[in-house]
Amino acid sequence: MLKKTISSWMTLLAALLLVGCASSNSTNHKPNSASTEVAKKNEISITVTITPDGQSTQSKTLKVEENSNLMKVLKANYKIEEKNGMITSIDGHSQDEAKGLYWMYKINGEMAPKGAAETTVKKGDKIEFYQEVYK
Repeated sequence: MLKKTISSWMTLLAALLLVGCASSNSTNHKPNSASTEVAKKNEISITVTITPDGQSTQSKTLKVEENSNLMKVLKANYKIEEKNGMITSIDGHSQDEAKGLYWMYKINGEMAPKGAAETTVKKGDKIEFYQEVYK
């Protein structure tokens, strides 16, 4: 009787081990090339240039998700401070309201028509942030 019980337990244990190994192998799969291709299609490159007043220009080419919000892209890649949706500091370079010195930006050489929080980036955009006295 004891031999039958031990034999039954061993058979049950072996069956559980086989089932456990089979299910763990099925969940450890690599993404297929189609899903990888979709992820690559949604990724675009943009160039962001930062020029604090009187300082050298810093430029980065960023890979971001297509149709990303510019403010979110900036916050993910720079230390950004803002007030009421307006950028007040980038990487520790603050505006100077007493001097009328503010952060401004252009997209592809054109003055941006709206704030960074309302701007969607597009493939190949060249975005230039700079400080300028606003009169």
